[in-house]
Amino acid sequence: MFRHVPGLFYAPSATWNRIHDDIERSPSGFLPLLLIGSLIPALCIYYGAAIAGWSLFGSEQQKFLSQSSAAMLALAVWLAYVTNVIIMGWMIRWVLFRTPARPSAFRGMAFATFLSVPFMLGALAALLPERWLILLVIPLVAGYSALHLYLGLPIYMQLSKSKAYFYATCILAVGLLTMLCVGLFYLESWRAMSPPGEYQGIEDRRVEQLSP
Repeated sequence: MFRHVPGLFYAPSATWNRIHDDIERSPSGFLPLLLIGSLIPALCIYYGAAIAGWSLFGSEQQKFLSQSSAAMLALAVWLAYVTNVIIMGWMIRWVLFRTPARPSAFRGMAFATFLSVPFMLGALAALLPERWLILLVIPLVAGYSALHLYLGLPIYMQLSKSKAYFYATCILAVGLLTMLCVGLFYLESWRAMSPPGEYQGIEDRRVEQLSP
């Protein structure tokens, strides 16, 4: 399934046809892409939080997380990506319950996995967590994922374009709500498990690095 990722950017229509055919032959073939691809945002978040540092909105002071806290945050991000795809697989099946060929939850998860590819790749911006870069990347990846939703749904689910537009809009609304709820759940879980005082300034980081 990894071979389809480049095609999503230069030949999306033909790529969605190939994805449809591959999922028909191997319904679980998307799992390596989901489980390994979700490591990209997790590892990038770890690097940005523990090594590169970031400046919070409203403050120019550079902040870091300790390695243990950043690792917990990276795990939360990975779990959030996987959980979001699993939930969306069932939500897509639910939205399309009136279609002639109602998809299985696995087919819905495969579709959601490929829709999340722009978010996986966009997370590379976390390697250099500058505020202007993050504000630029987030709407770009969200817009590209939404574009693929409207383009890929009629091809992947074998629907007419007129009906697919309505279903895609419903999936988009459910997807936004799911992303918000899942993201908040894992963010609050990380904050609850992360020990206090994990935010460090540059001076704290230098002291930590110089200490034996």
